[in-house]
Amino acid sequence: MISPALAHLLLPLIVVAGIVLMLIRPRNIPEAYWVGGGALLLVLLRLVPLRLAGRAVAEGTDVYLFLIGMMLLSELAREYGVFDWLSSVAVRSANGSCSRLFTLVYAVGTVVTIFMSNDATAVVLTPAILTSVRKAKVERCLSLHLRPHC
Repeated sequence: MISPALAHLLLPLIVVAGIVLMLIRPRNIPEAYWVGGGALLLVLLRLVPLRLAGRAVAEGTDVYLFLIGMMLLSELAREYGVFDWLSSVAVRSANGSCSRLFTLVYAVGTVVTIFMSNDATAVVLTPAILTSVRKAKVERCLSLHLRPHC
């Protein structure tokens, strides 16, 4: 059994190490392995009781199912080109106007967010819109220093 003093030192150290490793992803190891490894280490060292960890996992089942559903739906929409189509329609409809393109992209993002999640919108729609804008050669709208008359 680990002493309480050592437990107070190890617990935050493992949590912080797991978060830092998740953020920097050494050797391109996916984030889930770093965070999951930290959680497993906390349970193995008995810093978090197994019953408490099990209860926490069980209470998140509805969230896990929701996220799995959103990921599947997003992947199907991406695979069938829904996001590419939406972004190309927005670029074509803008007719070279940056302000109209911004408004249309905002509207498309809003509609996608209504039916999907914010994560799906950010992760899947953004690259599709960026690709469409690049194909349409709308360089001046991509500038980091947008001017009001753009």
